[in-house]
Amino acid sequence: MSSEVVISANELPPAVIEAIRAGHKIEAIRLLRESENLGLANAKVLVESAWRTHGPARQYVSFEDQPRGLSRLGKSLAMLLAATAAWYFYYGS
Repeated sequence: MSSEVVISANELPPAVIEAIRAGHKIEAIRLLRESENLGLANAKVLVESAWRTHGPARQYVSFEDQPRGLSRLGKSLAMLLAATAAWYFYYGS
């Protein structure tokens, strides 16, 4: 039998939790590996598991919040391209 210490995502050291809350996943994995003497794969699984609970919140942007200027710019560029193509078609170069 191995004398492997089992740690759950709820029992992580406070420094690891703070790194997760700050959005620093790699730093959290490094801190966990050093403090608990875990392998990379085990530390990664634990940090990703804790990330769901303690990680930074996602920010969703709705369609209504998108800027409208880009669509106007696209239409203007399309009109300019069409006018340039018509000029080359009729007058040639």
